[in-house]
Amino acid sequence: MVSRLGILTYVALAVRNLVRNRRRTTITLLTMMFGIATLTLLSALNDGWLSQMKTNFILSFTGHLQIHAKGFEASQNLRDNIADPDTISRYMDTYPEIIGWTQRIRTSGLASVSGNSTGVQIMAADPEQETWVTSMDQNVKTGVWLRPGMNKDLLLGKTVAQNLGAKLSDRVILMTQRPSGEMISEVYYLRGIIETGAPQIDRTLALISLDGAQQWLQMQQAVTDIVIRADHHDQTDTLYRLFVQQLSEQVYEIMPWQELDPMVRQWLEFSDAYGLIILFVVILLVLTEILNTMLISLHERQKELGVMIAIGTQPHRIFLMLLFEAVLLIFVGALLGYLIASLVVMLLADGGIDLTGYANAFEFFYMDPVIHPQLTRDSAVKILLATLVAALLAGIYPAWKATRLSVSQALRIQ
Repeated sequence: MVSRLGILTYVALAVRNLVRNRRRTTITLLTMMFGIATLTLLSALNDGWLSQMKTNFILSFTGHLQIHAKGFEASQNLRDNIADPDTISRYMDTYPEIIGWTQRIRTSGLASVSGNSTGVQIMAADPEQETWVTSMDQNVKTGVWLRPGMNKDLLLGKTVAQNLGAKLSDRVILMTQRPSGEMISEVYYLRGIIETGAPQIDRTLALISLDGAQQWLQMQQAVTDIVIRADHHDQTDTLYRLFVQQLSEQVYEIMPWQELDPMVRQWLEFSDAYGLIILFVVILLVLTEILNTMLISLHERQKELGVMIAIGTQPHRIFLMLLFEAVLLIFVGALLGYLIASLVVMLLADGGIDLTGYANAFEFFYMDPVIHPQLTRDSAVKILLATLVAALLAGIYPAWKATRLSVSQALRIQ
């Protein structure tokens, strides 16, 4: 008779059992809510600063994708150049994922001012196109950005300028090699000082205009880099595949931003691993709490369950009833915890969390001192799926144990 009861009856019994002991259920729910809210907030902070770091890294210098002549990134030799960049540039208007691109020449050299010298990375860029891809023009702290047609303009990284003792309008002599190997030097005038906050840029950058550099280095229209900015970070892989299909791997090397700076890539991977560890620890605590609650509940209800078995309730239905209780308890707690954390994230989204006191350390990793937490779909799915798995794991053992109850022993319990 009892075995013919519908599943909704057992669902109703599970809900009644949870409501019957309100104090225990409330404490368990609060624990769940606190755990999931904390996990969601930590995840949002992690996603927020990772997104900021990725954006700052890409927009400060690198772009989403770079195309070089084969072997240039390793050799840094001007002989490994792209002699006819127009063969690549014609693809730029055909891919809607691209919102900006620019051409550059990069080479190492020496900068000198009044007897002071330091090694630099000479970078030549188009004054207008560069602003389509990076935010370097916004990082000019003193002076002005490169002016179109002014081929003697020079911008230095902040640390380079400090090491040289250079001031605006000073004559700065740059020295490097042409693709032929001939040593050459030229006089430039310091028009601006750039401060990106990234030491590896501020201590080496010497920026001049592309037109002037091509004449000085006798490279005609050749460049060493074609730098591409995608509409969104997630489109980097799509663009990479498109250019790999169009360009010969024997002639060009196509490098996404992750390959251009292994340190940033490893830091992002480390952060992902760290997030998974936090997720595992919180879920383990939740699982322990729910398992403890279900075992106590099982102990208190042995007589009730014994009666159900005695009147013919099938063990698998008792198993499902107790499992549903665990899942329902965790699902409600997780949902409320996630909603609370979402509200906190929304309140912090605009103002962020100000960690200005640690600004120097964060800038080294391309981070802003103010972290804006972000709720992402991937993190939400990861948290809720992990919670569901924890609920099932926490419910299976007590539910299985209930099916193993001895009717005679259960009915003797007072």
